[in-house]
Amino acid sequence: LFIEKDHPLGYLLEQELEEELERSIEALPEECRVVFKKSRFEQKKYEEIARELNISVNTVKYHIKNALAFLQKRMAGYLKILVWYIFLGN
Repeated sequence: LFIEKDHPLGYLLEQELEEELERSIEALPEECRVVFKKSRFEQKKYEEIARELNISVNTVKYHIKNALAFLQKRMAGYLKILVWYIFLGN
């Protein structure tokens, strides 16, 4: 992400953050996860995702909203640690 590898604590935090993000994405309900991955990792527009999955654009928006809320809640603790590291520990 943005932490240099010559800072061992920062590097470990980054690795842990990436692993937790991957676990959190995999914990999403299946359709929500598929929609989220297509949007964020495949860079597909909502209309493309809706066509591919035979769902409405509003359903795509619903899944993205839910995925982001879930990830934000689940990753909140890591944000505090990251902010601490960047401003105090670095």
